[in-house]
Order: sequence, then C-alpha cells, then structure tokens
Amino acid sequence: MKWGKGVTYSVEKNEAWMVVTEGPWKWVYIMTSENNGKIKDKDLTNVIQTGTKPEFVNRRGMNDLLMHFGISSEVRNQLFKKEKSNV
Repeated sequence: MKWGKGVTYSVEKNEAWMVVTEGPWKWVYIMTSENNGKIKDKDLTNVIQTGTKPEFVNRRGMNDLLMHFGISSEVRNQLFKKEKSNV
C-alpha cells in the first residue's frame, strides 16, 4: 500500500498487469504483446468483470507505474528481459 492505495500486480514474460485500489475505486493497467491483450489471470479477470475498464500501456508506461508505486527494480527489469536465441 502506498499513499493509501492498494496495489496488486503481476509481471511475466511479455505481459504485466496492475490493479490500483483506493476505497471503492479501481484502476487497471495492462501491458501485453501476446494473445491480443488477453491475460488469463483469475484475479485480473474478476476485477475487469466488475466493470473496471483496463487502460493499455506500453513497457515504459508499465515500468513508470511500477516505479511510482515502489515496486522493486528486480521485478521491473522483467519487463525488458529478452529470450536468448539459439541461432
């Protein structure tokens, strides 16, 4: 919790999401480059089904949000990890 707001997030390969909660209000941010923006996460799906519309952000935008809410650099660096090629 930072500034009276609850923050839930997930950062995985090529996708990340964040839900910010303050009292009855919720904001949802999604960054994805796969599956046409569909992330299969039960917690995220439940928030969206309650009527909260997500805002889609790019990698830099998600990094800025995570940094703003005090998420560690180890987590944020996962946004920019690249797969190693065997070529």
